Amino acid sequence: MSRSRVILALLAVQTMFGTLPFFGQVAMRGTVGAPAAGAEGLPPLSVAALRALGAALILGLAAGRRLRAVPIRDLGWLALFALLGVIANQALFLEGLARTTQINAAVLITTIPVFTTAFALLLRRERASVPRLLGIAVGLAGALLLARLEQFDLSNRRIAGNLLVIANSASWSLHLVLARPVLQRIDPLVVLAWMFLLGALALVPAGAGPLFEAWPSIPAASWQAMVWIVAVPTALAYLLNIRALRDAESSQVAIFTYLQPLVAGVLAWAVAGERPTLRTLVSALLIFAGVALVQFGRPGDRGQSRR
Repeated sequence: MSRSRVILALLAVQTMFGTLPFFGQVAMRGTVGAPAAGAEGLPPLSVAALRALGAALILGLAAGRRLRAVPIRDLGWLALFALLGVIANQALFLEGLARTTQINAAVLITTIPVFTTAFALLLRRERASVPRLLGIAVGLAGALLLARLEQFDLSNRRIAGNLLVIANSASWSLHLVLARPVLQRIDPLVVLAWMFLLGALALVPAGAGPLFEAWPSIPAASWQAMVWIVAVPTALAYLLNIRALRDAESSQVAIFTYLQPLVAGVLAWAVAGERPTLRTLVSALLIFAGVALVQFGRPGDRGQSRR
């Protein structure tokens, strides 16, 4: 891809990913704003199951016969990636999003590069540097500030939701670090397809029960949002992302990831009526500063991609 097409692709990918918090809440609430009394949309686990199933079908078709080319020795790794990158990732994020605000979820997702760097250093996959260690500390401080740990109480839905989204970021980050060696010998599209196929095998049974219970009261808005979630910030975004990352530099990817909370924040503010608090803004600045430090403080490995 040419440089201009890479930039357009990264812009499109991060914009699509940025719509997930908004449409995720619409799917679970059945409405754009706060749900009315007695209103019920799709349960979080059902959204996770439908997203995984839709992605498995689309990515599986895109991979085609290449799915058979996976060595048996790598199937165990693919199962682990499915656990961390699909099952835990989807369930934790959507359960968290159901409890917190779209803006909080969007800001906390950006801790992924911070957690990725932390796990890479802990597992000795990358070398430490002062900027990277400082970035981890600053980024985690921002996440913990937004999580309101000084008011720690799991009965508080928003605090519990924030912690679930943080756990989702950590789970995805650990998968990224562990997957790097495998991605060097297997097509990333094949890895993603297998991850969602295996993830769907676990999530569909878990999400089917809640889905059938809620079925009679699920409004049309939930299903419309679900179609968007599967088609745009899942299948289309992943396929375009894989193509763009073949020609993108890591610094480009790092810069464009900041679009996710921007897009999510604009949708939450302009459409859903959410308003960011001073704590949210300060937390976002700390997290963004931490991400910048870990992304641009890498000693000699600038060719690696974070996504």
